[in-house]
Amino acid sequence: MKTLIATFALVFLCLPIGAVSGSGDIPPEVARLTDSLRLVYAPDSRVALFDVDYDFSGKDVMLRGVTTSSEGKRVLKEALAAEGYRVMDCLEVLPDSDGLQGKTYGIINLSVASMRREADYSSEMVTQALLGMPVRVLQHRDWYRIQTPDNYIAWVHRASVCVVTHEELSAWNRADKVVVTSHYGFVYSRPDRGAQTVSDVVAGDRLKLEGKWGGFYRVAYPDGRKGYLLKADAVPEQKWRTGLKQEARDIIATAHTLMGVPYLWAGTSSKGMDCSGFVRTVLFMHDIIIPRDASQQAYVGQHVDIAPDFGNLQPGDLLFFGRKATPGHKERVVHVGIYIGDKRFIHSQGDVRLSSFEPTDSCFDEYNLGRLLFATRFLPYIDKEEGLNTTATNPYYKF
Repeated sequence: MKTLIATFALVFLCLPIGAVSGSGDIPPEVARLTDSLRLVYAPDSRVALFDVDYDFSGKDVMLRGVTTSSEGKRVLKEALAAEGYRVMDCLEVLPDSDGLQGKTYGIINLSVASMRREADYSSEMVTQALLGMPVRVLQHRDWYRIQTPDNYIAWVHRASVCVVTHEELSAWNRADKVVVTSHYGFVYSRPDRGAQTVSDVVAGDRLKLEGKWGGFYRVAYPDGRKGYLLKADAVPEQKWRTGLKQEARDIIATAHTLMGVPYLWAGTSSKGMDCSGFVRTVLFMHDIIIPRDASQQAYVGQHVDIAPDFGNLQPGDLLFFGRKATPGHKERVVHVGIYIGDKRFIHSQGDVRLSSFEPTDSCFDEYNLGRLLFATRFLPYIDKEEGLNTTATNPYYKF
């Protein structure tokens, strides 16, 4: 007699999650096993995946879904076998090298690429990536599932990314490039500000440098488009790195140049940004790569318990806000800002603005004072701690 597994093998073999509904309840021991392995191999679903689905027929089980951990998959299969299950393995380990035909890398091809939770424009935007940014390509289903240099995983429309081989990405990373330093600008089809635009650009974008023409750089996009970018809007990458200043006063000065830029949920560019996107954007303009979300940023660098008079804070420290721990709830970080001294901080809330913890200050922020949790000091730990690095050391820029 055919088992349900054999039927799936003939008719529905290894279809995506959601294409076939699971048969039967997941046994409690399997549910516990899955949860425990997820905690080990993908404790943060924003940067790792262990999305396993099951179809059971007695002791026959089909594994479906995706994971970024081949080790986690191996352990899962061995544990199921030890429990007496006969496993049909349709659990996909990403990147999907066969489906991508070996092109498991990419280069962002738009000034700002919106990354979404699911492969659909109506799905929630969770973060953004910038032009010229190297990424891993994990999966293709009309859209591409990618992973950015801060390890964030989400989906982008195919127009957003130029999918390449390892060798092609290496060539891009080695090529001379310019870094856009203006908050907003354009690439033109000719070295003339009156010419047709090729695209817009924002701070942090990177384009291949192919030459100079008067007051313009001749540049090329990842997909081969060419154009001209005003020299006033960009700096050659090597010169940019040499002239970088990663001190608190310089970072704070950059933060002030974004005053009034509107809040945008999941935004990480000078077009619009959320609170952690603001921090990420400011720091990226100083070649510092930090985790994407406030709840991730809160746990890199040195933890600082804030003194009642704020006297132990230093300009440049990151301030974190949210729900304080109670007997029934864990602490929850939901907001971040940059401390600038004198009990003031700069953050994105509605727009990029100044706020103060001092009641007599004109920008006193009683609401955020009431939910202040702690601070972190990150500057001494750049390139010394996982999650805090630069484009000179981040592995994505070294492929």
